[in-house]
Amino acid sequence: MPKIKITTLCENSSPGFGLVPEHGLSMLLETGGKKYLFDTGTGAGLTTNARLLDVDLATIDAVIFSHGHLDHTGGLEDLLEIRGSLPVYAHPDIFNNYLGSIMDGNPSYVGPPWTNEYLQKMNIDFIHTDSPLELEKGIMITGPIPRITPYEEQEPQFLRKEGQGFVHDQIYDDQALVIESSGGIVVLLGCTHAGLINTLSYIVDLTGKSKIKAVIGGTHLMNASDNRLASTIKDLRKFDIDKLGPCHCTGFRATAALHQAFPQQFIINQVSSVFEFD
Repeated sequence: MPKIKITTLCENSSPGFGLVPEHGLSMLLETGGKKYLFDTGTGAGLTTNARLLDVDLATIDAVIFSHGHLDHTGGLEDLLEIRGSLPVYAHPDIFNNYLGSIMDGNPSYVGPPWTNEYLQKMNIDFIHTDSPLELEKGIMITGPIPRITPYEEQEPQFLRKEGQGFVHDQIYDDQALVIESSGGIVVLLGCTHAGLINTLSYIVDLTGKSKIKAVIGGTHLMNASDNRLASTIKDLRKFDIDKLGPCHCTGFRATAALHQAFPQQFIINQVSSVFEFD
């Protein structure tokens, strides 16, 4: 197995030193001589943080989007100014016209700040991931994740326009990235709108591998009820996880609860964090 290196370029917190924190997420995966950017943050910190962390964005081989929200897609244009055209992997619902954050009864747009026409103008090779897709041996995008865990319901503030009104957006384009290592699979999460337990259960079924070396990324537990958080922790114990690096949309309360529940597995994940696996 080739070595795996993951560097967090965008995240809600940073250690300072000029590194920019933002409500967004972007992680660089380096393995087998390839460089994949998993999400691009909002665009507020990608280029600055990459420069300070000595990451050359001009050498990125491809972008993989976990889903279409602004805090994961906003940095694409800045990346393309440096890199030029490159493959972009995303579910076709990335142009879903995502709405949310209802203020005064009016939903606001929370999707990508660019359009399909923009991708075409930039000659982007847009590759649909509406089902599991193997990028290369040992690296897989899950595609949409089945929703089977009863308590992992989508939050009500996410909407999409339908006809003259709005309907609850289940964000079915949510997906994860899975990398095989000699010590088990490494899972990268964007926001895990499909639910953390749903996601891990599907990945175990999809890969046929029960040993999980690491779970790194957003878990969308920031607004989880006490019951949902307790149920999530209980069900997480059923998985064989070595390292757990929650961040971004996990929220302080859930992050603290996960640290308390899994003190040996817990790893801090913020801008500049680097994780390496054989």
